[in-house]
Amino acid sequence: MAQKKETKSLRWLIPVALLSGFAGFLVYLDSLDPEGGERQPQTTTGPEKTPEKDRDGEAPDFKFYEMLPDSEVATPDIEAYRPDESESERNLEYILQAGSFQTREDAERQRAQVGFQGLRARISEVSVDDGGVWYRVMVGPFDSRSRMNQAVDRLVEINIQPLVRRREAEDEG
Repeated sequence: MAQKKETKSLRWLIPVALLSGFAGFLVYLDSLDPEGGERQPQTTTGPEKTPEKDRDGEAPDFKFYEMLPDSEVATPDIEAYRPDESESERNLEYILQAGSFQTREDAERQRAQVGFQGLRARISEVSVDDGGVWYRVMVGPFDSRSRMNQAVDRLVEINIQPLVRRREAEDEG
């Protein structure tokens, strides 16, 4: 019984010894020079080589340091956006066109998708010159650009790129 207990305790010693030997072998391989022979520890007794010099001892020739101050980038003169005063005085509203379809079923499907985003949409029929009818999915009207932008963000989240239309607000009265 004592011998059986002794072999169990030595059984884990063999894999540990093998792993230790393998790790030591890897450390030894790392210390070898690739050209053969052992690597010597590097000691510096003379002046250190500066990184500006390449292997031949010559300084690299960077011309862009000289060219950069002489070069000039011309930028176009662009005026800052200033809202038109007449635009702010007018009573405008914004409408988003979320799609235009040849069949009413496709337009209804798009209207439902827009409705799931919490936006009210309606379908308007438009006759074209060749006698056909297109069904437009319209969202709005919005009385401010910020509300219109919030609706645009919701539509873009579901991969709908709306067309923004602006018109004079109809007086309610």
